[in-house]
Amino acid sequence: MRKCIIVAFFLFLFLNVSIDAQEKTTSQIFPNIPVILVDGVEVQSLDSIDIEDIIDFNVIKDTAVTKYFYPRVGGIICITTKSKRFLTPIIRRYKENVEANEKKKKKGEIYIR
Repeated sequence: MRKCIIVAFFLFLFLNVSIDAQEKTTSQIFPNIPVILVDGVEVQSLDSIDIEDIIDFNVIKDTAVTKYFYPRVGGIICITTKSKRFLTPIIRRYKENVEANEKKKKKGEIYIR
């Protein structure tokens, strides 16, 4: 019984130390990297955005919002453009999927989502 308690104690300590090490590693891997949203679509860099195309530019540095993008806690950069270049393909694919699903429906059947 005494050996079981000792083994359990050291196992608990080992798990506690490994969890602390993982947290430190995560914070080192993901420093304050901002999330860049262009027209609601996440992009990796600002290089492909034309300055003339930008309508609005906001920087959000709030813990309530950045918790959704953890571990990238550097804030959120929201950019609105005139051309909606990043959003247009997503809307087009959505409309194509809706049309394809409408064609698959059979008359008289009930579909539950």
